[in-house]
Amino acid sequence: MSVASAAILASAIRPKESGGGSSGKETIGESIAKRPIQWLIVGAAVAYVASKALKGVVKTGGETRTEGAETGSENNPFAFNNFLDWSKVPANTKILTYQEALARARQIYNALDVVAYENEDIVVGVFTSIPSKIQVAQVAKAFADNFGKDILTYIKDGNKTFNFWTSGLSAENYQRVIDNVARKPKY
Repeated sequence: MSVASAAILASAIRPKESGGGSSGKETIGESIAKRPIQWLIVGAAVAYVASKALKGVVKTGGETRTEGAETGSENNPFAFNNFLDWSKVPANTKILTYQEALARARQIYNALDVVAYENEDIVVGVFTSIPSKIQVAQVAKAFADNFGKDILTYIKDGNKTFNFWTSGLSAENYQRVIDNVARKPKY
């Protein structure tokens, strides 16, 4: 509801005054007491507009957690350039071949690169099936190498280059992926 439509509605609800018996201006308190519904509607409209204006400015707790998961590079497999230090990988660590990492990256890409229906379960399932953070980093690297995109941005926003109707994962599934990867062992 816009402020203009709230004002029109409020003027329709306002009781008609009889005769010009009012000699002075009424205070806001008196106005609220006389027309509580009008003030409730105006207050709701102002609160709605203020919430829309502040939505992009104030971060929620979930956004702060996600931001930390996405940008922390010390133990973040999505920041694969810093994470994939092969000199620190213990011997006998199970790693993916490049073709295996690329196959999983393609599964993620193809699940969200559709016109009408995105299959979020495939994306969540791929990340659930990867047993360690080093393998997640390998998939993220293969994704960036082959598709020229950051995997987190892609799963969050979808394929906006050619397909305008994709939107990526829902906020709930995106957070599931972030939390799932955070719980995995490093190697």
